[in-house]
Parts: sequence; structure tokens; C-alpha cells
Amino acid sequence: MMQELSPTLQALIAEAELLRLAFVDRQGYPRVVPVWFVLLDGAYYIGIGTTSAKWKAMQRNPSVGWVVDGGTRGHYKGASMRGLAEEVREATWRARVYDALGQKYFGAADDAEFVNIFGQVDDPESVYVRLIPDAALTWEH
Repeated sequence: MMQELSPTLQALIAEAELLRLAFVDRQGYPRVVPVWFVLLDGAYYIGIGTTSAKWKAMQRNPSVGWVVDGGTRGHYKGASMRGLAEEVREATWRARVYDALGQKYFGAADDAEFVNIFGQVDDPESVYVRLIPDAALTWEH
């Protein structure tokens, strides 16, 4: 069982706009990319395209890492985690993640720009991924 995040870090993660996702690319190198994310019931979720390099990489090797961090000089804080990426297949959870992403980044899942990016909730070109942490390192200083 992972250590619970402090209230300060929980607030940072709830307000953060970007999660930096690390995966291993086709050549065996680590890649780190910023992605939109939502936290639902204590789990991290992202939405990406099925043809994206990051999704193809996670299908080859589901071991990933991610960081959510922020702050100003003298007040840096964050959480760096590692774990597994797992596709969200069940329709009700896909809908929850879709709605949460739309709400967080566009104010509503039916926003035209959001739909342009992710399609409709059941769009076969969008995949929703649950990031399951098995270890974390946190800092606040």
C-alpha cells in the first residue's frame, strides 16, 4: 500500500493542469510528455489517441512513470510515481473519465473544442488509460 499524499500535495494534484508521463519508446529510450489528466477515486486517468506513439509504447510495455509538480522558488512540491498503464475498457468508466476531462479542461464534455479533440464518449480513436501507482516519491520544500 502506498503512502497517503499530504493535504498540500493532494491540493496541488487536484489543481494541476499537466501530468508529465514517462514511457519507453520503440528504440528503448525514455520519453516524457505532458498530458491532461484527471484524478477519480484516487486513481490517475489520461485520454490519448489510439494511434499515438505513447499509447503504442504503453501497449508494448505498460511500465510507466509520471510526475505532477509545481510551486515557486523555496516552495516546490510534487509527487513522482511509477506503476502500470491499463486501458479503461468498461463503458461506464470511459464515460466518467471522458466527462471529467471535458469538465476539467473545457467546462463541459459537450464543449465543441473538447469533442473535436476526443470525439464522442465512445470514439474508437480515443483511449482512456488508468495509471496505477506502485511506488511514489514526494517532496515539499
